[in-house]
Amino acid sequence: MYKMICIDIDGTLIRPDLTVSERVAQAIGKAKEKGLIIALSTGRMHKSALMYSDELGLTDPIVSSNGAYVSERDGSRVYYEENLSAEDMLLIQNVLDGHDTKINWYNHGTMYVSEYRDYVGRYEALAKTLPENRRIIIKYLNEEFTLNHLIEETGNAIQKGIVFPKAERISAIRDQISANQRIKVVSSGTDNLEFTSYLADKGLGVLSLAKAKGIHPDEIIAIGDSENDLSMLKVVGMPVAMGNAMQSVLDVAEYVTDTNVNDGVAKMIEKLVLSEG
Repeated sequence: MYKMICIDIDGTLIRPDLTVSERVAQAIGKAKEKGLIIALSTGRMHKSALMYSDELGLTDPIVSSNGAYVSERDGSRVYYEENLSAEDMLLIQNVLDGHDTKINWYNHGTMYVSEYRDYVGRYEALAKTLPENRRIIIKYLNEEFTLNHLIEETGNAIQKGIVFPKAERISAIRDQISANQRIKVVSSGTDNLEFTSYLADKGLGVLSLAKAKGIHPDEIIAIGDSENDLSMLKVVGMPVAMGNAMQSVLDVAEYVTDTNVNDGVAKMIEKLVLSEG
């Protein structure tokens, strides 16, 4: 019997328009009624995942920043936290400078922005409507507020960095930064790279939560679509790939559901947990 479902957000839980379908929401609600823990497990920062946790009426912990930060919703208990060192952040920055590539850094509630992208604008707009305890703080890196200032301000509390390089530069950046074994490099899409401590990935985050809850890995379902989901799919009893997943995810899955456009998460829950289809 399964006791926990770990659900990726982008490309999995939500549709391309960033919404959760009614069928998916209802299936998750029914799984909760059966007593399963529903742990959103995402590359997003904690506060960003909270928006969907709120929408779904969840009360369970969240695995965020690719497993670098695992905590209760209100942060009252932190199950796992592994941050990037200042030394490694400076190394990443040095490599990226050589490729004319900007980086955005995350901790659990603040985004430090070098490159403005659409998602930054969405968070800025949301901050005008969300209550204060749900707002993501956005700070821009520039000549007046540099990476060194960021490190001094946060005290090495940065969980993840993300870049969207020009396509022809992705491979070289990955190779150069991966040469430092203290840094883990994955992607959550074909156009990005994400950097965490080598001790941080979704698999480690999920296992830390499972241990705290007394759940065996074989009692866990994990579902995702991208490279940053592989680590958690490889450590659980039932690894599930979305129909829109990368080939590397499809290769490790024991079950493939439908796409995020076609209620893939709901169909998986109905099949494996609710036995409705």
